[in-house]
Amino acid sequence: MMQALLLILFMGLIGALIGGFTNYIAIKMLFRPYHAVYLFGFKLPFTPGLIPKRRDELSVKIGEMVTKHLLTPDVFKQKVLTPETRQFLEKALRQQVEILKEDRYTIKYFADQWHYDIEGKLKTTIEEKIQTELLKIIDQHQKETFKALLPEAVQQELAVKVKGTSELLLEKFQHYIRSDKGYNDILNMVENFFTQKGKLISMLKMLMTAEAIADRVQREMLKLTSEEKIKAIIQSEIDAEYHRLMGTAPADYITDGQVEMAVNQVASSVTGHLNVAHYTRTPLSTLFPQGFNYMETTGIDAVLDKGLVRLADHIPAILEKIHIAALIKDQIDRFELSFIEQLVIEIASKELKLITLLGFILGGIIGLLQGMIALLI
Repeated sequence: MMQALLLILFMGLIGALIGGFTNYIAIKMLFRPYHAVYLFGFKLPFTPGLIPKRRDELSVKIGEMVTKHLLTPDVFKQKVLTPETRQFLEKALRQQVEILKEDRYTIKYFADQWHYDIEGKLKTTIEEKIQTELLKIIDQHQKETFKALLPEAVQQELAVKVKGTSELLLEKFQHYIRSDKGYNDILNMVENFFTQKGKLISMLKMLMTAEAIADRVQREMLKLTSEEKIKAIIQSEIDAEYHRLMGTAPADYITDGQVEMAVNQVASSVTGHLNVAHYTRTPLSTLFPQGFNYMETTGIDAVLDKGLVRLADHIPAILEKIHIAALIKDQIDRFELSFIEQLVIEIASKELKLITLLGFILGGIIGLLQGMIALLI
């Protein structure tokens, strides 16, 4: 009887050892060996282990599982639209606005961080832009006549002024002739005339003084300039010259070299008057006070209201561009097999131990049953 009992216990022990060791080996064979093992040129079966052998397939499946069931667009969208996310972003934006209000933050400050000469670039760009636009305008219109270039209202106003030019000129001339200066100039011309024409003409001075001649000349000039015919002749010549000028173009009076020189001077002068350095070195809070006030009152809320919704709407496209599944696969493929083994064992250590223990128990039970069956036979 004792011998039978010992036999049953012995077979139970052997079964437990076989069952537990088999499960232990099976767990190890999930990872080991890491590489295929060859004997006499033949690859041994079950090498490499299951996970090393199916590593590529496993990483692909994990990536697909994560993107299809864990990190889905809906999950990201819900997270983006949560009150917590909004509060976090609002706090961060308000802090950033307060920081930007410091005097040290200017356009030049940010440009200097990137070693970018913003002032020189702006001056060059503005000057080149002005030159380009001016040359474009001049090139389009320099061969057009003044009549085509000037607006109709301006031409009408010029025509009115031209019509009164002769009368204005004669009025100014008469005022000059009546003045002391005009009289003295006439007297000097008379005296010079007598001096230059020799003795014969100088004898006339014995009959009429220079002052008398100057008085006569003055009266005749005033009488002549009061004639309507004279006014008409002068006005006719002025009108003819005006119409001739209106039929000419700017290109008739200025060369290409002069145009280029003038354009360069204008562009340089305008750029200098803009004072680019003033704007690039002024604190942002001073340069854009209304912008900062808007951001502090309603701007941030408006940005978050629209920005978060637009971000949530574009999450599917963003995730598609990122290719999360491929990123996960690449990361898993970079892991050492020993690291993956250690990671799985740490996560499922308790369960793996229970599997080994279950192997001992089941193996022991089977061994006991085999021992009892062997006694019955």
